[in-house]
Amino acid sequence: MSRLTTLMQLTDSALPTGAFSHSFGLEAYLESGQVHDERTLLDWLDAFLSTQLTFTDAVAVRRACRSGRPHPAEVGSYGAEVGSGGAEVGSGRGTDLGGPGPDVGHMGPDVGGTGPDVGHMGPDLGGTGPDVGHIPPDLGGTGPDLAHIPPDLGGLEALDAELTALLIPAQIRAASLKMGRRILEIARDSFPSAGVKAYAEAVADNRCTGHYTIAFAVAGAGQGLDEETLVEAYLYSTLTALTYNAVRAIPLGQLAGQRILATLRTKVPSAVARSRTADPRHFGAAAPALEIHQMRHEHQRARMFMS
Repeated sequence: MSRLTTLMQLTDSALPTGAFSHSFGLEAYLESGQVHDERTLLDWLDAFLSTQLTFTDAVAVRRACRSGRPHPAEVGSYGAEVGSGGAEVGSGRGTDLGGPGPDVGHMGPDVGGTGPDVGHMGPDLGGTGPDVGHIPPDLGGTGPDLAHIPPDLGGLEALDAELTALLIPAQIRAASLKMGRRILEIARDSFPSAGVKAYAEAVADNRCTGHYTIAFAVAGAGQGLDEETLVEAYLYSTLTALTYNAVRAIPLGQLAGQRILATLRTKVPSAVARSRTADPRHFGAAAPALEIHQMRHEHQRARMFMS
């Protein structure tokens, strides 16, 4: 399965995560009348994107991507093995490859082959450098698949605990856990990796609670999707789910929903960039009015959504 189709499945609105049953505080704004039409919905979604989605969710996805990748120490030792194997290729097959070249020990996925297409050999997989995110999950049969190398579970556990403390409204915290445990259940079969397995086991052992942002990131990173792609996909898919929910709750026409998404689509890249450079001290920052409405939701007389 290609990475594009993997991303499409992971962010598909048909993926049964339960997103359709959550409004993340929007329904409280509908109840108060502050959101009642296309313009006010767009304003609310824009504010939600620029606050809670950027400084809590997007930052959490980034941190989970980094911790969910193969642990640097494990990748480093495997990289050394690939490097030594490359040296053997350089000495034993130099004539077949058109000369051993200046640095055969750093050959990438095609090291296993003996063909002359040296130009497609990957850069610097033999090193032990810290940029693990650019190492593909399958090195072409030269050793164990990196998808099976354990992640930095300590980093995931720390992030999980922080999110539990930072998501103050009870319904928002519960929504994150319900959706997170659900996507872990899906990922075990549809997006399997060492990261998914490790995080799911930590949740089962009560060492983690199972937040949606972490489960989403670990599932995607385990399939070779990079951090920037996952952050952008997470933000847009969340906005899409909320827009669809609002279309039936306000109600709005389908065309109005698409106009809103077309506008939001232009705002997502800047939110991605802000999350990349966000001060770590601002992790979890949210608009007070948003959190207050998220807390009010559970006390409404009638509700369409669980949050």
